[in-house]
Amino acid sequence: MSSFKVPAADDLLRLVVDHAGEGISVFDGGLRIVAWNQRFLDCTGIPASLIRPGIALSDLLRDMAQRGEFGACDVDGEVARRCRNLADGSASLTQRLRPNGQTIEMRRTPAPGGGFLMLYADVSQRTGAEAALADKQRMLGLLQQYTEQGFWFIDNALITTDVNPAMCRMLRLPREAFMGRSIYDFVDEANAAIFREHVRLRAQGLAEGYGITLRRGDGSAVDCFNNATPIFDAQGKKVGAVGLFTDISALTRVQRALQESEQRFRAMSDAAPALIWLSDAHGAATWFNQRWLQYTGRSLEAELASDWHQRMHPDDHARCWRLFAEAASRRETYEVEYRLRQSDGQARWIADSGIPRTDADGRFDGYAIYGWDITERKAAETALRAAKEDAERANRAKSEFLSRMSHELRTPLNAVLGFAQLLQADHDEPLSPKQAARVTELLRGGQHLLQLINEVLDLARIEAGTLRLALNAVQVDEVVGDSLRMVQPMAEQRGISLVLQVPPQACHVVQADRLRLDQVLLNLLSNAIKYNRPGGEVVLRWFDEPATASVLIEISDTGPGLNEHQQDRLFQAFERLDAENGTVEGAGIGLALSKWLVDLMRGEIGLRSTPGVGSTFWVRLGWLSADLFPVSPPPADLQSRAIDPPPPPPPPPAPAPAPSVRRKTVLYIEDNEVNQLLMQGMLGQRPEVELLLADLPEKGLAMALLHLPDLLLLDIQLPGIDGFEVMARLRADPRTRGIPVVAVSANAMESDIEAARKAGFADYVTKPLHLQRLLAVVDGLLAR
Repeated sequence: MSSFKVPAADDLLRLVVDHAGEGISVFDGGLRIVAWNQRFLDCTGIPASLIRPGIALSDLLRDMAQRGEFGACDVDGEVARRCRNLADGSASLTQRLRPNGQTIEMRRTPAPGGGFLMLYADVSQRTGAEAALADKQRMLGLLQQYTEQGFWFIDNALITTDVNPAMCRMLRLPREAFMGRSIYDFVDEANAAIFREHVRLRAQGLAEGYGITLRRGDGSAVDCFNNATPIFDAQGKKVGAVGLFTDISALTRVQRALQESEQRFRAMSDAAPALIWLSDAHGAATWFNQRWLQYTGRSLEAELASDWHQRMHPDDHARCWRLFAEAASRRETYEVEYRLRQSDGQARWIADSGIPRTDADGRFDGYAIYGWDITERKAAETALRAAKEDAERANRAKSEFLSRMSHELRTPLNAVLGFAQLLQADHDEPLSPKQAARVTELLRGGQHLLQLINEVLDLARIEAGTLRLALNAVQVDEVVGDSLRMVQPMAEQRGISLVLQVPPQACHVVQADRLRLDQVLLNLLSNAIKYNRPGGEVVLRWFDEPATASVLIEISDTGPGLNEHQQDRLFQAFERLDAENGTVEGAGIGLALSKWLVDLMRGEIGLRSTPGVGSTFWVRLGWLSADLFPVSPPPADLQSRAIDPPPPPPPPPAPAPAPSVRRKTVLYIEDNEVNQLLMQGMLGQRPEVELLLADLPEKGLAMALLHLPDLLLLDIQLPGIDGFEVMARLRADPRTRGIPVVAVSANAMESDIEAARKAGFADYVTKPLHLQRLLAVVDGLLAR
């Protein structure tokens, strides 16, 4: 049996000091350390090498001050201050925050006979927890005090134990009006049922947020959303609950307004004649109006269950879906036409307009689509398109017919007019006066027939919309003077006087096509001469109209005049006003053509006429600025006088002198023998030119390679390959590429001439051939 040895008092004291959980230091009355433990050194940071019995407190404090235990300070002053405080014999409890973050609590107890005992405890964790708790309590207080969410505390009997200021503001009641009152005191019966239901659910652990309408102190209602949370004590026993109430009155009003708006939208949509439906952002249908359902004969459920494939004709689905997807990707409106399948299997055309919709946050939410049945319109469009195609085919057929007829008429006219010109220009065997008169009549009749052909072609081009005018600055005095000189011989032959009247300050520049304006004035002047009385007068005058920024040209005659019925028919094509029974030539085309030409020049044409007195035809054309196109005023003697006769025609070309250089070679490819003979006669006027003839295109190509002519004249309508193919082959061969080629053709349409220009022809001469025009072209190209 062992025995326990009781330690001596000093040893027992040392054992207690060394193993105490707190730091211990003992100082005598002279403030010198008597005893300490390791925990004291840990709490003060004093090194063990410095500590020894009897060391002065001031030395220990100095070491601590120098190591920064007291922060930045005056070391001597801080040591003296702390020594004075510790010399006080009273008990104290203080805390000090060390630089390492520890919070040290120091408890001083006076010792009998002087000196003191100091206990040191590290209370860092405790003070941290206390600070966190205080912070949480402060934050909770702030939350309850300043939040706009109402806090309503109740006990297990549903009696109010507290509310925060927000709850008071929400119900417009002071805090005292809540305390001790049941939650049921603040709702009507309908909302009391909601309270009871959620109290039951919370008791089952199924608590969730819910809407509730509370009654304010003034009797008004406030819509709220409540999140209730149970409260438990430290033992886990439920002692009540807290409800977090949010005022959602504004949201409720918005939702109610949205519901009412949607109801109005649906009511209006159902009453609207349009086919209306809504889609989500992916194109799936979410709603259809009654008009749609009545139209398709399907129920709302069936339509909502269908997709694009089921509603649309299969040939339209891919196109419609692509348009929808592209518009949705850009959040844009779209329009599409498609065939809609109805319940009976029939398809009708629908035109849809999709308008993007957005949700409350402004995000794309799909489309509102408004549709209309356009089946009848589509049918009308198809019929109109067919009619247009028929009309275009008819126009093309008419144009082709006129073009062919023009070609067929120009070919024999080429012989008639061509040989007549040769007879007239033959100096070796001149015509007798009687023969010359007959040839002149032959030429006059041929030219009249050619003019009719040209006018008919112009009409055809205007009706087909292919006649193009070049609107430029045209000097009125020049075109008027040229026109009068052109008709002077006709006027003299019929004994008609021509008079020009021009105001001195008239504008001289208008917007027009010079060639076509010549054509219009010549037609009006010719009519004024032909339908005049013997010895009559034709007056041409022109003057400004500042009010309309235009120039008015008037042509007056002293003929029989026209009654109202005749004036109404005047500008119609092929209308001669019963003149076909008279002696005046014409086909009734000129005035109709003139009106169309003036319209194309953006002008106006009309007449004033008095039966038995005469007629005045007028043309109004818009100004062009004189600043941009300055011209000189007409001479004073042209203000009002009879027109001088034109100068006599130039004499026929004299025979060319004997060439001093080699003869030029011209190759003519033409399958018509008469045209070949005519060309031989015309180029016979140029003895220095050697003419080679080929009647087939292949033969002509071979001769071009063999002779390398200086000029090639080429018919377009050739057997086998046409003139354009011959031209292409000539240009493809380096040996013949540089030979100038002139088209000689009875095809006189503008499109024919333009095609020849693009193909590279040097010039284009139309049949019937004009001798002087042909020789001018040949001379010019051979002179290069």
